[in-house]
Amino acid sequence: MMRGGLPWVLAASVALLPLPVIASDPGPAEWLERMSASVHSESYRGTFVLQRKDRLDTVRVIHAIEDGGYRERLHTLSGQEREVVRSVDRLSAQSGTGAASGGQAAEAGSAPRWPVSSPVHLLAEHDGYSLKDQGRSRVAGHACRMLLARAGDLLRYSHRYCLHEDTGLPLLSELYSGSGQLLERLAFTDLELLDRVPDAALEPVSEGADRIEVRAERGHLRPDPDGRDWGFSELPSGFRLVVARERSSDDPEQPGRYFVVSDGLASVSVYVEPVEGERRFEGATRAGATHAVARIEGDYQITAVGDVPRETVERLAAAMHPPQSDRGRHE
Repeated sequence: MMRGGLPWVLAASVALLPLPVIASDPGPAEWLERMSASVHSESYRGTFVLQRKDRLDTVRVIHAIEDGGYRERLHTLSGQEREVVRSVDRLSAQSGTGAASGGQAAEAGSAPRWPVSSPVHLLAEHDGYSLKDQGRSRVAGHACRMLLARAGDLLRYSHRYCLHEDTGLPLLSELYSGSGQLLERLAFTDLELLDRVPDAALEPVSEGADRIEVRAERGHLRPDPDGRDWGFSELPSGFRLVVARERSSDDPEQPGRYFVVSDGLASVSVYVEPVEGERRFEGATRAGATHAVARIEGDYQITAVGDVPRETVERLAAAMHPPQSDRGRHE
């Protein structure tokens, strides 16, 4: 009986391993480009599981593209009930800033989220990751391509994805520390692609649902090499400035600033906001793979937050400096 069952078990195990790569298939960089585009080009509904250390959350999601941006409703199915209705405009979706709902460190990673659009073309500019196509696999009943982006240093995490073969949607997303520890895993358990999503399906069904609107400021700031505006003294290896904008504040005479730096896969948001009194905060927080660091510079609070190691957000927060004309006053 055992002899007859063992080959069957071995065959079943082999069937779950990634299938070999076909030579004519797109390379890892092309797959990542498809993933980046899919987040704001595909509508779907499904259920995913979010694992952070010993915490496991199950979330129902419906995601609808609209005019280059997207709307989505997320509803937890396990633990404390929470519902989030989020709307992200075209500019935010395409610049990869749709995951951030505000500049507060305490909010980092608090809402269920899926990987946002990333400027993956930046991967060609540095060797911070080694990319490997690990072959075909299946997640939630869909064929997908398994990709590994192994970090080459301790400034970033290693990423592992399984991308839907037809759309490039990430059916599985994992983050690993430099020691190989799994920090976070997002995996669909079921997924249905949709041609259109009725407006009613995006309306909250529970009382007290959180409504988040991500609307990027339209005024884009050009990098200022003369130091007449807020900017970075230096960036960690492989990271580039991809977004720089003014950010409205309570005082129109003291607008804030919003920056995004990215290495092609990992992105860090840096906020510069005028603060006073009890609103001032300095320190560090963490939620899963997300780190946030805040410090005070004169009358402003600088907050850096992203799915990167703590050292990376600390370096970015420390590198943000005020305009040259204000430095003496702030020091």
